[in-house]
Amino acid sequence: MTFPAKNVFSGAILRYHYSMKTSPEPITVSVTVLSQMFLYLSSLKVDIDAFLRSLGIEPASVKSPDARLPIDTYLLIQDEAAIYTDDPYFGLHMGEFAEAGSWSILGYMMMNCKTLGEAMEKSGRYARIIGNLIETRAEIRYKKVRLIYFTPPHAPKMSRHCFEATFSSSVRMARTLTGVHICPLEVNFAHPAPESTAEYERVFCCPVRFGQKENSMTVDWSIGNTPILMANPGLLEYFERYAQNFLAEMERKHEYTQAVTKIILSRLDDEKLSIEKVAREMAVSVRTLQNKLEQENTVFSELLQDVRQRLAKRYLRENYSVEQITYLLGFSEPSVFRKAFKRWSGITPREYRERAFSSSQWVA
Repeated sequence: MTFPAKNVFSGAILRYHYSMKTSPEPITVSVTVLSQMFLYLSSLKVDIDAFLRSLGIEPASVKSPDARLPIDTYLLIQDEAAIYTDDPYFGLHMGEFAEAGSWSILGYMMMNCKTLGEAMEKSGRYARIIGNLIETRAEIRYKKVRLIYFTPPHAPKMSRHCFEATFSSSVRMARTLTGVHICPLEVNFAHPAPESTAEYERVFCCPVRFGQKENSMTVDWSIGNTPILMANPGLLEYFERYAQNFLAEMERKHEYTQAVTKIILSRLDDEKLSIEKVAREMAVSVRTLQNKLEQENTVFSELLQDVRQRLAKRYLRENYSVEQITYLLGFSEPSVFRKAFKRWSGITPREYRERAFSSSQWVA
């Protein structure tokens, strides 16, 4: 059975792309995502509280279901856990422990949808509930859907475990929700191939390629018709209403930070960009803008530097020249950019680029 031209699955694809241009808020992850990691660590008999304290993290701070983690904290926990367990396939294995609760209210919403296509639509619409580190866009051709996964320009350096956990979690959730052993048609990773690919083939049950231009997963269009085992329209309505309120609250908490970030991104070539200029564009006084940002724990100068720093690193990883980056980020000349980058990172742009290209753990 094939889909008609307009259905919930095509709606999911249209909404699956989440652009940084429309939402450049700070990158965070719901602490519920850690639950699948903790389930995996528990299966290995790891003392999770002791492990967290060894990283200087109080266990209670990452166990409140409504809390959100700064992305740097999440990546620290994930990568240190991979080292601690000596598991080169940590992301893959962590993803195998995904369950509805791992995806917060989004997971419960998906669990009550009628079909997998409808669950995909909800996932695309409410993905920010669980985090905004990895975004997705879709290409549709020949009754196949190719989902391309990528990070926003201001994302920090991340290991391959992030993409591997995302792919593994997605497949696991599809199988759990439907009770069907759903497999992708093909999985592509941008990072280099490991010594053995057997674990990838076991998890995904399809061809897996490495060193590709993009991180992507191709699925058959028809899987969207697969029924969800525990569909409940009444609960779906309840959870979706909760999700809408949750996202509205998130927007409210970061309203001014998002607005200022958008202006920064559109004015990066302005070497003299200041809070006065931004306030003028937003039609508020400088004092009002400073107070609003302070309420959101944001300082304009730090936000401006953070945006430029993260974009500089991304452009270096994408092999832009120093001269190009100087222009794109609004520095007066390359020497000024080099000095600023050295101040941010402790190394020169050239050294950073060389390390990025030599690291097998890097994901561009």
